[in-house]
Amino acid sequence: MVKASIIVPTKNRANSLASTIRSLVAQDFPVQEYEVLIVDNGSTDETHNVAENMIANYQSHRIRYIYELEPGLLSGRHRGAFESNGEILIFVDDDIEAESGWLPAIIDAFNDPKVHLVGGPSLPNFEVEPQDWVRNYWIKKNGRVVCGPLSVSYNGDKKIEIDPCYVWGLNFAIRKNTLFDIGGFHPDCISKNLQHFQGDGETGLTSKAKEKKLKAIYAPDATVYHNIPIERLTVKGFEERNYYQGVCDSFTQIRKNGGITNISLPQYCPIKTLPSHLSAYEQYKQIIYQRIQNSYVDGFRFHQEAVRKSDKLLEWVLRDNYLFDYTLPKI
Repeated sequence: MVKASIIVPTKNRANSLASTIRSLVAQDFPVQEYEVLIVDNGSTDETHNVAENMIANYQSHRIRYIYELEPGLLSGRHRGAFESNGEILIFVDDDIEAESGWLPAIIDAFNDPKVHLVGGPSLPNFEVEPQDWVRNYWIKKNGRVVCGPLSVSYNGDKKIEIDPCYVWGLNFAIRKNTLFDIGGFHPDCISKNLQHFQGDGETGLTSKAKEKKLKAIYAPDATVYHNIPIERLTVKGFEERNYYQGVCDSFTQIRKNGGITNISLPQYCPIKTLPSHLSAYEQYKQIIYQRIQNSYVDGFRFHQEAVRKSDKLLEWVLRDNYLFDYTLPKI
């Protein structure tokens, strides 16, 4: 019997995908009780060959390769859910590596029938040591450590009940019935030329779970390591990530309002002459933070304007759910 389906949406990350799959087949868990679904979202690199090699090299494991051409992480997640055989669905990114006790910890948390979602630590594996200015984006409070732009999250070493919104997409487990009952994920990780279709991803799902007061658990042994390349640690990388967050938050606000009226636009942070008592490096850091914040404003305003110009796009944003039809509309 298949208890769990691990779903790995992927696009053009053949090198990191291989490491991810190797960590998933190394789980301290009976191989006949879980499956791995590689959902290829239109890759043009060696992803297909990597998947076929993994299937051939680990024949005792249940590994399947699925090709899904519709752009976006939404289609990869939902196609994987439809193809799955497990009662528990576990969604991971194609650039993580899971510890061997990761899957047992997730399944153990679901032994409580009241639990609907499970997450665990998502720790960084940096390609290079981050520069000092990156520390500004680390939040440490009451034993919790978070860095949203780098998808890093740690809630301590105890199993605890958490807000469902703290279950993040790179390490995200949910009962299959719950996923379908809630209506699935929202659009996410759309390519730049289709950025107007971007939504708030798993946040839309977990917000619904929170409204329904569904129980979510943080399992400290369900640990994944997130491989973070040097490009993510640059100012440009943070600007791109904040732009994306601005688009996501615009999507959320439009759905909350039922339209684009009465939404307060975020304001630009003016880049101006800084106090002379600050060192040159401190002034440099302040300018970085202003630039990154302004990228968020750019993303938010871009999405607002795109929706304002298109009734079809507004319909897409306000759709009840994207579960059974995740095809991007023609605009």
